[in-house]
Formats: sequence, C-alpha cells, structure tokens
Amino acid sequence: MKPVDELLKAARVTLTTSSQTQLGEPVAENVTPMETEARQAVRRVFATLKTAFPAWYEKHYGDAKAEQMARRVWLTVVKDFGDDAINRGLHRMVQECKFPPSPSDFVDLCKRVNDLPSEAQAWDEARAGTYSHPAVRIAAEATSTYDLHTGSNNDKALRQRFERNYAIVMRRAQTGQPLEGRIAKGLSHDSMRPRHQVQLEFSRKVAEQTVDDLEIPRDAKACRALLLAKLGIRRDTHA
Repeated sequence: MKPVDELLKAARVTLTTSSQTQLGEPVAENVTPMETEARQAVRRVFATLKTAFPAWYEKHYGDAKAEQMARRVWLTVVKDFGDDAINRGLHRMVQECKFPPSPSDFVDLCKRVNDLPSEAQAWDEARAGTYSHPAVRIAAEATSTYDLHTGSNNDKALRQRFERNYAIVMRRAQTGQPLEGRIAKGLSHDSMRPRHQVQLEFSRKVAEQTVDDLEIPRDAKACRALLLAKLGIRRDTHA
C-alpha cells in the first residue's frame, strides 16, 4: 500500500480535477453551510476510498445508482463531524485498514483521539489543577476550579458535574469541533451548592479580576518591588 500522505494527496487531486458527483437528489437552494460541509466530507471520503481501494470501489460502487445510495448513507454518518475529525478518520483508514471500513467503523476512526485522558485521569488532573489536554481545563473551568481544588475527592455530586462537562468537551474533540464554548448547566447548578461556596468563589473571581485590571503582579517578590518603586523607596543590596 502507498504511503498515507501520497494516497490522501491523490484523493485531493481527484476532487479538484473531476466534476462533482451528485448525492442522488437535487440540491435545494437553501442548503445550509453545515449541509454543504457534510457533502464535501462525503466527497472526500469517497475520493479516498476510490484511491486507496480501487478494485473494491469498482466492485461495490462502480454502478452509479449504488454509489448514490451509498453516499446518502455516508452523509447521515459524517454530518456531525468537522474537518479535523474527518481528516483523522481518513488518515487512519488509509494507515490502519486492510479493507474499507463500514460507515460505523469509520465513525470510530474519526472519534478516536489518542491524547485525551480517561475520565479518571481527567478527574485527578482537574483536582490537581494540572491539565495534560485543553479539554480537561475547559471541563474544569465549566465545573468550577474553586470547587475542584477545595472539595472532597469523594464528593459524588462534584465528580458527576465534572464528568458531565468533560463528556461534552470530549464529544467536541471527537467530532472535530472547537473545544471552547458555553456548556449548558445540568441539574447540579449553583442553586444546589452551599451558599457560602458560591459567595466565596464569586469574591475570589472579583478579587482576581481587580488584580488583573490594576496590573498588580501576583508574584510576591514582584509585587513588593512594584510597591517600593511606587513609594520611591530604594533598597540596595550589599555584598
């Protein structure tokens, strides 16, 4: 089998030098950008299948009607995936598959994100405030970093909140969507948390924002040096 990049490059050439193949139905004038993107993804998938597995493609999709029917099926499969996820799936299809994957198998190839930590690992990272992947940080911020750092490791409600948020961000990563974005509150929201925790967290955020607005250094030594400079006090160091 040819190298992955060579095969995918050939597929891209096919897309740019051949006429666009219809999906078997007329395209409405009010097709949304998302639908257009999904159709383009299907074209990329079929161009790669044809390039990587030419004999199989001719046998199964050589007939125009069979190809149109298959494209409709694939359209329903890839419509929720962004370019990053489709590219991930195409690379793995060419690199790992000895035979063309079924639509459901291709979805698994797209969704597999190698560097995403498990839920258990993500929970430990969120509690410690050390993030090996942006998805963990985003989920932690959506949950409340204050609660994660000060709460108990055995707090089931807190862990459920985090796991729900992490699952949402993981889904974004798996489908190739932007990780950042508002996460709708679940059943466990501020009204279900102790009032003093909500107040303390709000006060902390206000204090941090004030420090940032005033450009006050957070490092103790830098803050002391700035204060002395403001007061015009010079402290020379002598050997």
